[in-house]
Amino acid sequence: MQIAVANNLHTCIESTEKYKQQIRLSMEGEQNAVATMTTSLSSGRRTAVSQQQLIENMDALNTKWSNAASVAVKYLQEEVITDIAPSLSELFSKKWLTGSAALETICMTISDYYHDHKHLRPVTRSALLMDLQFRIVSEYLKAIETKRLTFTTYEERSTAGKRMKADVTRLDNMYAEFASSEDMADQLPLLTSIIATAGDVISLKDKSLLSLEATSFARKFPNCPAELLAAILATRDDVGRSDARSLADEVLQHVQFHPKDQIFDQLFALRQQESSEWLPNIGMANVFKSDFISRLKRDA
Repeated sequence: MQIAVANNLHTCIESTEKYKQQIRLSMEGEQNAVATMTTSLSSGRRTAVSQQQLIENMDALNTKWSNAASVAVKYLQEEVITDIAPSLSELFSKKWLTGSAALETICMTISDYYHDHKHLRPVTRSALLMDLQFRIVSEYLKAIETKRLTFTTYEERSTAGKRMKADVTRLDNMYAEFASSEDMADQLPLLTSIIATAGDVISLKDKSLLSLEATSFARKFPNCPAELLAAILATRDDVGRSDARSLADEVLQHVQFHPKDQIFDQLFALRQQESSEWLPNIGMANVFKSDFISRLKRDA
């Protein structure tokens, strides 16, 4: 039912965009004609005004279509999130560290739903998959900031770092498979590198190199909030909270003018919008609304 609703809304947006383009072309033609026929100037202006008002009304209509499409995507994503929620809560936990199959369960569940959603329009499917990727990556960051797991030995940190990289490989392979279909090409940028890079900071053995490792992290993610980087550093058994925050502030200060990846801007903005307890952001599909519209315009 929701798949049909989402597809129908996609069609509404697409048709409206095509009609707007026809009106714009008509307006350009009439304006050119008016320029050579001064006696028709006043009537030409009235026509242009009328058509401009029509375009504005259609823009307002498309906003409503877009909002409704976001709601349809939300219902689809909530179904998936409900199924993977128990496994999400196990990520970066003691159970995860000792061999939990949580991530594999998440990937298998998402893959099953992907096949169920194969009749969704590509733009809707990609928005849904990107939302799920944000949820998974956010869960790791949430676990770090809320101290779901802390370490007392280097061996634990080393195991965690390896596990984080293995998880990233599994996620990247899954999303590469999704993106391999022709209609999904270039629509699924990856966020997972932040998990692997955080794992490098956590698992580094030689503390004397920690400042260099933190700087490397900051260069890759210069828009990372200081609180998050400090939390990553503080998971280590050899770094106190005060030292972690001082180091985070220092390295981020050096990269404040570095180019920032827009997709991580979205990730960190979502983090800031949520509560300190990282409650699920049910309305996250709205983040993709503008991207959703731009893709539809491109495909129209």
